Amino acid sequence: MKHFKNSKLSLAILISLAVFTSPAAVLAKDEAPKRSALLDELIECRKMTDSTEKLACYDEKVDQIDLAQRNNELIVADKTDIQEARKGLFGFSLPKIRLFGGSGDNDNDDIKEIESVVTSARQIGYGTWIIGLEDGSTWQQVGDRKLVLSPKSGNKVRIKKGAVTNYWANINGQRAISVKRIE
Repeated sequence: MKHFKNSKLSLAILISLAVFTSPAAVLAKDEAPKRSALLDELIECRKMTDSTEKLACYDEKVDQIDLAQRNNELIVADKTDIQEARKGLFGFSLPKIRLFGGSGDNDNDDIKEIESVVTSARQIGYGTWIIGLEDGSTWQQVGDRKLVLSPKSGNKVRIKKGAVTNYWANINGQRAISVKRIE
C-alpha cells in the first residue's frame, strides 16, 4: 500500500473515512469504528458449508470490495498507513474520534513528536518565524523565545507535543521555541 506522505492527502483521507463510516460509530468514544457492511458480508461467506457456494460467495464479495475501493467508496488502510496519516495530521486540532481504531484520549499510538527538515523559513516580525517542513507542513512561531541562529533550509527540526495544546520545535539543536501548525 502507498503511504500517505502529504498532509493535505492525509486530511482528505481522514475526511473520506469520516464520510464512508457510520457517523454514530465514528463519534462514539466507547466503541470501535463500525466495520464496512461489505467486509461483514465477506466474513459471512465462511459460514457456508458447501465449498462451491463458499468460493462463489468469496469471489462475489471480493469483486464488490475491489470495485468499492476503486470507486473510492471504501478505504482500506493498514497500521502503517494509519500512522502516516496521523503524522500528517500532527499539530492540527481535531475532534477526539476513534476513526483509526484507537482508544480516544489515552491512545498509545498518538504521535507525540515528529522529526523533519526545514525547507523554507521566513521572518514575519522581529524574531518570529514561519517554517516550512519537507513533509509539507507549515509552522508559525508563537511566544517570546528567540532563536540564536536563523532557521535555514536543510536544518533538522524536531517538534514535540507539549502540555495541553502547545508544540515545541528544536531547530538545529537550539533551545525549543513554541510553535503552532498553520498549514
